[in-house]
Formats: sequence, C-alpha cells, structure tokens
Amino acid sequence: MLEEDIRITKSREAILQAMETLLKQKPFRKITVNDICQTAVVGRTTFYSHFEDKYKLISYVLQQEQQWLEDIILKSPPHEVILNVLLDIQQNKRLYYNLFVVEVSEELQRLLQDTFNRFFTNILLVCKAEGVQLPSESLPLLVAYYTNGVVGMILWWAENDFSMPAEEVTSCLSNLLGYLWE
Repeated sequence: MLEEDIRITKSREAILQAMETLLKQKPFRKITVNDICQTAVVGRTTFYSHFEDKYKLISYVLQQEQQWLEDIILKSPPHEVILNVLLDIQQNKRLYYNLFVVEVSEELQRLLQDTFNRFFTNILLVCKAEGVQLPSESLPLLVAYYTNGVVGMILWWAENDFSMPAEEVTSCLSNLLGYLWE
C-alpha cells in the first residue's frame, strides 16, 4: 500500500513539474495532454487518474499558489510578501508570460480571476471580522476592484517585459493594499 502511495505521489509531482517545464517553453494554449505525459514520463491513463484535463491541472496549480500566498501573508509583512511574489514572477517570467499573457484562453482567464477572487474574499472577510473599516460594505465590489487592479497591474508589468523594477511595483501595490494587512 505504501509503495502505491509513493508511486501516486511521484506521478502527481511529475505531472505538476512537467506543466511548469512546458510553460517555460510555450503558451498554455499550445500545451497538450500528450506533451504533459511525455515530459512527465507517464501514460495518459495516469494523467487522467489525477486530472480531468489540462484546465483542472492548471486550476490545481493556481489553488496551490493561492494557498502558498495565503500562508506567507500570515508570516511576513505585506511589502515583503508583494516583493517576493513579484520577484518570483520576474524570475520565472517566461512561465508567467506563457501562462497569462500569450494567447490567454477564456477558461484560463476565468481560473486566474477565480483564484484572485477567492484570495481577496478571504482577506476582506478577515478584515471585516477584525473590524477594519472597509471603503465599501459591498464585498463583491471590493473583491472585483482589488482582483482586477492587481491582475491588471501584474499583466501590464509582464506585457511591458518587466521594464519597471519589482521594488517600484511593490511600492505601488503596498500603498494600494497595505491596509488590508494592518
């Protein structure tokens, strides 16, 4: 039983790593399940035992990123969190560019939007519970505002080949979002 669990875990990790490797080479839209299987050295049956399709795989990846982000927010000051995230994006710019800028599908845009919506909903609910004075009582409007603002700013930065230093983008985002972590 334990050996089977290890194989399952290793297969899942290989699939996740294959997606990351492929995203550094080409846009998400051009990545096929066959590409993922070949890169991960797993069969299609193994892939489909873990994920329904490549969209469920990328959704899983984005959920893992959201969890990582929420964990580091609890342990670090906002400015440091934002800077670390932006430096990670800049360091892996080919991956992020291929994932979010080049030929982005509606499905992928929706996944990205949903990930940030959940992220900001969680943060705003905590703020509200702790008595933070929010600029509006309408949580859906605030979530939409922050999601679109942050995603738009990061996409602009990527589309402009990360020409502005990460520290400058961090400063701007920190000023706009800082009160959410106070």
